[in-house]
Amino acid sequence: MARPQPHCPAAIEMISALSPHPDRDLLAGELHARPPLPLASPATISRLANVLEPGASRAAAVAHLALLCRRYGVTPPAAGADFVLADFGRFSLRYERHTEFDGWTFFRPRPGAAAPDPFGETAIEAVPTDWLAGLPGRTLVASHIAVVRSEGEDAPPPPGCFASANLAGASLAAGAATCWTDFRPGPDGFTRLLLQDHGMAPALTGRLVQALWEIETYRMLALLALPAARAVSTDLGPASERLALIASRLPGLSTLQEERQALEELSALATSIERQAATTADRFSAARAYHALVGRRLQVLREQRLHGLPTLSEFLERRLDPAMSTVDAAHTRIQALSTRCARAVELLRARVAVAQEAQAQKLLAAMAETGRAQLRLQETVEGLSVAAISYYVLSLLGYALKPLPWPGGVATSEVALSLAVPVVAALVWLRIRRQRGGR
Repeated sequence: MARPQPHCPAAIEMISALSPHPDRDLLAGELHARPPLPLASPATISRLANVLEPGASRAAAVAHLALLCRRYGVTPPAAGADFVLADFGRFSLRYERHTEFDGWTFFRPRPGAAAPDPFGETAIEAVPTDWLAGLPGRTLVASHIAVVRSEGEDAPPPPGCFASANLAGASLAAGAATCWTDFRPGPDGFTRLLLQDHGMAPALTGRLVQALWEIETYRMLALLALPAARAVSTDLGPASERLALIASRLPGLSTLQEERQALEELSALATSIERQAATTADRFSAARAYHALVGRRLQVLREQRLHGLPTLSEFLERRLDPAMSTVDAAHTRIQALSTRCARAVELLRARVAVAQEAQAQKLLAAMAETGRAQLRLQETVEGLSVAAISYYVLSLLGYALKPLPWPGGVATSEVALSLAVPVVAALVWLRIRRQRGGR
């Protein structure tokens, strides 16, 4: 059965009857968000990557691009556009919005005749200087890529283009091109990459050029974590020594006050370490991601060694990998120090808790003893109260009984009073116990 064409009304009706996921179009278009563009050689490309300032508006770059479009009479991009291609006559512009930077790539065709200096005329020279000065963000990456035609695969770059001590080169795409660079800023502050075309199709040229500028962009973004790693490493040494000093004091702590003081010191140290971890975590994680992207873009080049020169992969492996190892080491040290500090804090908290529990038990025992003493005192007071009240009641009762006419005279009243003593004492005792129970 033949597959219906996209314009088939039945197929359109079928897909419209479905309930699409809200992100379906976005996810489907992600594979084509920043495609490589066919590029005819000879050409010159200038690449800028501007890192965004914290809190900067993402719409500022598109608004600035719209200014350039209006100056040249080109239709401005839509607000919030992530990818823009525009032709301004003398040059073309490719704009890409990334997570933490904006990529600006300028293209300019070169004359057919080979120039003695492939970087004597660059694409960015055709761009208005005042507009470039207003680009949002801070420029981290600035590079020129010169694409020239060359018949010989081993033809060296023209003298003066690169520093011979740092020159790297490789044959790319099974001999279809040769790339040369020293990864160093030139006199104008731009790094330079020379791509010699040995008969590539425009599509392959575009893919290789995009891979080259992405390697240059991502290696710089990966290295952005190196200053932070070095700064953190400087602080981690004293922090580790301080932690070791506090830990060595723990066995000798004898009082609860000393343990609490040590716990406060450890808590302050742990807070400082966690602050450093939180400050550098995103940067270190991004560095690892960018480093992985550099490796993938190098694979796209399919390099083959040139005589006596390191390939781009070897050059970056020798220079970039140690820097990334420093970043990874700093991240590992922070995590290890944080774990050690957390264990010391937990151990000391356990000691403080045990000491506090022992102190609480002593306090409870003292309170229990005090309670027992108070109970004994209360029982004594109750006994005295019973005696005093009983004596007072019996005295009143004696005054009441004596005047009465008794058969035996006074002796009979005294006998009656003596018989009333236990009754009165019992009643008074019961009355006092009942009042205490009522409380």
